[in-house]
Amino acid sequence: MINKILFFTLSNFGDVILTLPVMDVLLTRYPQSSITVMVGPRTSEIFKDNPYIGQLIVYNKYAPLREKINLFFQLKRENFDLVVDLRNTLFGALLPARFKTSPFLYVPSRIRHMKERNLYRLKVALRQNQNFLLSPKRFFYIRDEDEVYVDAILQDNGITERDKIIIVNPIAGGATRRWAKEKFIQLCQILARNYSVILVGRDSDRFLTGYIQSVCTERIFDFAGLTSLSQLSCLLKKSSLVITCDTGILHLASYFNVPIVAMFGPSDEQRYGPWSDKYRVVVAATACRPCRMPNCRFNTFECMRDINVNTVLDSIDALLKS
Repeated sequence: MINKILFFTLSNFGDVILTLPVMDVLLTRYPQSSITVMVGPRTSEIFKDNPYIGQLIVYNKYAPLREKINLFFQLKRENFDLVVDLRNTLFGALLPARFKTSPFLYVPSRIRHMKERNLYRLKVALRQNQNFLLSPKRFFYIRDEDEVYVDAILQDNGITERDKIIIVNPIAGGATRRWAKEKFIQLCQILARNYSVILVGRDSDRFLTGYIQSVCTERIFDFAGLTSLSQLSCLLKKSSLVITCDTGILHLASYFNVPIVAMFGPSDEQRYGPWSDKYRVVVAATACRPCRMPNCRFNTFECMRDINVNTVLDSIDALLKS
């Protein structure tokens, strides 16, 4: 019987979303268990005020050694039945538990995608032979008031339930993963003739989303900085399609099974690509990709530069018609 679970997740937004299917399995299989989540400050918003969590520990890796030792003994006294450490920390390695993930586990190379690799680690820890089926419960918690807020903001902008919404995320972390803003402008202008195109991002991204909106001759909407993570999730669920590069929003849309068209440059789409039921990945025929490098070795950014608007439009049409 598993009554107490400790879950260590990762530090980057997209990586954390890729671990949520593991939480779905735990929530479905052990609904009466108490779950403690340990997460870094940058991604704690994903778990804040979640009613499925018994305890949320925001871990500061820069904390003094004495604090870390005290935290270890605090966790040890909890006597967890299952420790799921997808971050391979020293805490996860040393804490005793009847079931626990191993930092030394070999994951077969045939399991490419990180979502599946995370699930495989849980399956081995639980000593399960069969694959996990789709879990009916969703760990990510959306508040009722956030549903109301999103409905209101759509209504204020004249977007009704009859309109087809396309979410466009023009932001990407790192220059090598970005698609040119001029191409986003061209794409949005074409799509806005038939769809309600909404730009999303953080408040700090409004310099780009605001520019794209101001230059577009067709009417598009800039919601960057207007939604929390829970509210953004509501918006994604109401959309017909999400268009994005390799970002955390790609994985959030995948988690809610929203159709996606994604432009990939140096990133490996076999490991970090969309995982919705319906998606298209657009890549350029560049010999050096995927390289997974933070900087372009040849300073050409060719793998993203050579993705053209018409190819993306073809993928959008094929996906929407399917």
